[in-house]
Amino acid sequence: MTQDQNRSKSRFMMGMEHVLREINHEIISPAIPDMSVENAVPLMITVARLRADYLKYAFKLSADRTERHPTEEELAKLKHLRETYQEMLAAARELEHCIDRGYIDLPVPAK
Repeated sequence: MTQDQNRSKSRFMMGMEHVLREINHEIISPAIPDMSVENAVPLMITVARLRADYLKYAFKLSADRTERHPTEEELAKLKHLRETYQEMLAAARELEHCIDRGYIDLPVPAK
């Protein structure tokens, strides 16, 4: 690829990034109109509680065993707890990503 082609590609990609940022902001920011640390806390608490539930149950399964393996039902519950935790964690991380990329308007500090 020539230097001119590289520059053209870079300009194109910068333009695409700018358009994608505008589109995401236009669509996502109105969906989360009152973003603040206080409004994000319930999501973070939920993620922490789900993580604790998942780990607590895993420890319960480990402590309750001698030579038996967890039953299918117990493993299904453990899997459900993990998947629930991971889904909410993904949402929390996505929120961080959206804030980092400027897709969500943040409150302006009062002077």
